[in-house]
Amino acid sequence: MTRPAPPSDGGIVGNVRSLAADGVRAVRTRLELFGIEAQEEKARVIRQIVVAAASLYVMSLGILLAVLWLVMMSPADQRALVLGLIALVFLLGGAGALAWVWVENSTRKSFFPSTVSVLKGDEEALNGEPD
Repeated sequence: MTRPAPPSDGGIVGNVRSLAADGVRAVRTRLELFGIEAQEEKARVIRQIVVAAASLYVMSLGILLAVLWLVMMSPADQRALVLGLIALVFLLGGAGALAWVWVENSTRKSFFPSTVSVLKGDEEALNGEPD
């Protein structure tokens, strides 16, 4: 008994295989792009955390020494007022920083903007919409 010959690259089977291969390539490309963006986002977040932690440490030490200096330089009867004003400045600065973080997080673009943009282009192309 002879085996049937494998389907040739022409015809419907060849077209389906070609279409499937193109689809797999497109998905692979999108996943590679997603992976690259994920690595970049991770590196950016880690870098920001390290720099923020170091700067907070150094700034807190400097602020502590500045407050101590201001209190020591003020007259003895005014030290309580100086400490109260400095505390108020710190509280207002902290509230301002929290407000800034809130605004930054609410206006931030979505994660992986390049991947989303490419996928939207793919969707439009599949729907027959012009670029």
